[in-house]
Amino acid sequence: MPPKKKYKNVDWADDEHFKKDRSIFFIEHSTECPIFQVKADECLSFFQQRIPEREFQLVRNKNGKQVPRDGAFEVCVSQNARTSEHNLWSGLNRGPPRRDKFPNYEDLVSDVHRVLKKFYPDKAVGADDDDMDM
Repeated sequence: MPPKKKYKNVDWADDEHFKKDRSIFFIEHSTECPIFQVKADECLSFFQQRIPEREFQLVRNKNGKQVPRDGAFEVCVSQNARTSEHNLWSGLNRGPPRRDKFPNYEDLVSDVHRVLKKFYPDKAVGADDDDMDM
């Protein structure tokens, strides 16, 4: 059996790793089944492709500091590592079937844009020029 993959435990808010243009996806997911990990990776990949002008980082279960709840799949996003988390999706009380625990990522795009515009509207992703002429 191959060894489990170890994820690097990085504090993205410290001065060494902090970037104002790096948004963070915080995903709490159960470890009871590998599909939860696969869906977390899919979520990150989807938004990296959908919003290529923005850098995204995935943080799973608070970098191992949080014991995930059974059946949990919660997606939160923050503008960057030093801003608050905004809950986008909770699959905790959904299912069975298990597929109901996972969001349709396309439905979350508008919420992600809202969070990205909240703190830095001048650098907002997907903002129309009409929105900036207030």
